[in-house]
Amino acid sequence: MKSSSFPGEPDIPVVTDASVIINLNATRTAAAVINGFPNRFLVTDTVRGELLTGGPRGHQSWEELEALIRNGSIELVELDPDDGPVYRSLVEGGFRETLDDGEAATIAHAVVRGAVALIDERKARRICADRFPALRLASTVDVLCHGLVKRALGESGQRDVVFRALRDARMQVVPRDRLREVVELIGADRAAKCPSLPRWARTMRGA
Repeated sequence: MKSSSFPGEPDIPVVTDASVIINLNATRTAAAVINGFPNRFLVTDTVRGELLTGGPRGHQSWEELEALIRNGSIELVELDPDDGPVYRSLVEGGFRETLDDGEAATIAHAVVRGAVALIDERKARRICADRFPALRLASTVDVLCHGLVKRALGESGQRDVVFRALRDARMQVVPRDRLREVVELIGADRAAKCPSLPRWARTMRGA
């Protein structure tokens, strides 16, 4: 599993999972964030369907995803036969070693095409590390805290999008070693309003 060079070369596509879509939509400026990167952002039809049937929160994100697809910020892709073996290996078997359909589709499409997989869920990241060590893996935090987002939105704008994703979408900070960086970016007062942060991060002083 590789993440330090995200996003890597501009011709490497980025495949987004459902939780990442929800987090990006919570920023209220998802298109500006995505368009700040030279890479193509992709979403599988499986993840699109997952958001459509995911209840009120998922349905709202589905509508926002549709807008991102229409304006060209995200490209909708279908799984094809080449993705099948990896996909099936991730959905068949015991609970500890399997994932939901959307995560499996995201990973399979990224593995087969040498793309970056944008995944926040820790179980999915663990499985990727075990089974696909060459896979480039990144998270929503890697996107929102990237220098390209700061360039696109400005320093204040970057702080705002990270805060909104934390507060409104309850974004998980992965990897965990970026927690202090995230709190220092948004400030202690805002961190205290983010229930997805651990208690020690919400009560940091001097950030």
